Amino acid sequence: MSRPVLREVFGPPLVLATSVVVLCFVVSASSQISLQTNVQTNNVAPASAPGDGNVSEWMSGEHIPAVAGLPFSAKVVLETVSQLQDGTQITRTTYNLDARDSAGRTRNEMRNWIPADGGEPRLTRVELYDPATKMRTDLFPLTKIARQWSTAAAPQVLTPAATVAKPETRREAIGTDTMEGLPVRGTRVTQTYATGALGNDRPLTIVTEFWFSPELRINLLTKRSDPRHGVQTVRVTELLREEPDAALFAIGDEYKVVNDAAAVPVAQGSGGSDDKTAGANSTKTSAAGGNSVLNGIARPGVNGVSIPRCTYCPNPSFSEEARVAKVQGTVVLQVVVTADGRAENISVMRRAGYGLDQKAIEAVKTWQFKPAVGPDGVAVATVVPIEVTFRLK
Repeated sequence: MSRPVLREVFGPPLVLATSVVVLCFVVSASSQISLQTNVQTNNVAPASAPGDGNVSEWMSGEHIPAVAGLPFSAKVVLETVSQLQDGTQITRTTYNLDARDSAGRTRNEMRNWIPADGGEPRLTRVELYDPATKMRTDLFPLTKIARQWSTAAAPQVLTPAATVAKPETRREAIGTDTMEGLPVRGTRVTQTYATGALGNDRPLTIVTEFWFSPELRINLLTKRSDPRHGVQTVRVTELLREEPDAALFAIGDEYKVVNDAAAVPVAQGSGGSDDKTAGANSTKTSAAGGNSVLNGIARPGVNGVSIPRCTYCPNPSFSEEARVAKVQGTVVLQVVVTADGRAENISVMRRAGYGLDQKAIEAVKTWQFKPAVGPDGVAVATVVPIEVTFRLK
C-alpha cells in the first residue's frame, strides 16, 4: 500500500522556517492526519534587549543577538506545563545546544519534545547566522537541505485585511539575581486583553518574566504564564564562556545548499512538466534569476513573523505511473501562504518525477492555513517550503 508522507519544512522561511516551527503532517492512505508540533517556532531575529516587547504566543527558545566578543555555548532547557479542564497536568520538556562565537556568529537548535521513554529528542533544525555576511542558513538534518539567504534587506509584508485586538501592556523591574554565575536583572511584562477582545468573557492576563544578563546580552531565564497555553519556561544551563568549536557554525558536506534569494521556480501554478528524467539542473538556483512573484512576501522567522499552520490538509494520492513502477520519492514545493490562508504560487524546488510532482501540487493547492502574523499580530503572506514524501508500503 502506498503511504504519502507530508512534511512542512518551514525554513526560511521559516525557518522557519520555519524550523520554521517545524510542523509535520504525517498523512496515511486512510486520510487520517496526525499533527506533531515541535517545541519552537522559527523566531530567531536577534534580541537586543531583555523583554523587548515581542511577547509571542509561543516562546521559541533562546534569542541570541549577534554580538562580537562575547562567545559562549550552553544547553537551553525548554519546558511547558499545561493543565486540562479535568485537572490533568501535562509537562513536556526538551533542550537545545546553542552557541555564539567571538565573531558574533550564532547557532540555535530546534528539537522535538523528549519522548516518553526518556530518549534523546530528535534534532529537526539548526539555524545559523553570520553578521559579517548577513547570511542566514537553516539546516534540516532530516532531509540534508541547507536553506540560505541574505538578511541585508528586510522583507516587506503585505497589507492585511483585518487587525487583531491589542492588549494593555505594563512593564516593571522585578529586581536582580545571579544565574550561572552571572548577575541578571528581571523585567516583568503583563499583557491584559479586555473582555471580548479575543472572545473572552472576562479579562485575560498573560505574564512574562525575563532575567537578562548584561554581560552576555541574553536572557538566562524566560518564564511565560498564559491561561490558554499554561506555563512555558526557557532556561540557559551548563553555560561555558569560551570559544565554541568552529564546526558548529559550518554547513556539513552532506547538505545540499539552496539559495532562497535566487530560487527559480520550475513548475508554476497548477504544475509544470512532468519529466521523469528531470535532473539536478532543473531545480538548481540561479544568481541571475530570482522570483519576482516573491517580492514583498514575508518569510517566517524573520523580523518577528510567525509560522503559518495548516488547518485543512487533504492527502496527496500516488500517481498510477509511480505505483506501477514502484517508485518512491520526495517533492519539495515552494508555496506562498496568503494572508487569508490560501496556498498560491506553488513551484517545484525538487522533483520526484513519475507524476508525483503534479500530485503533490494538486494536494497542496487545496490546503487551507491559519496564516502567519507579523510582530504587530496582523496576518501576512509568507513563502514556505513544503516537503512531500511518497513511500510504498
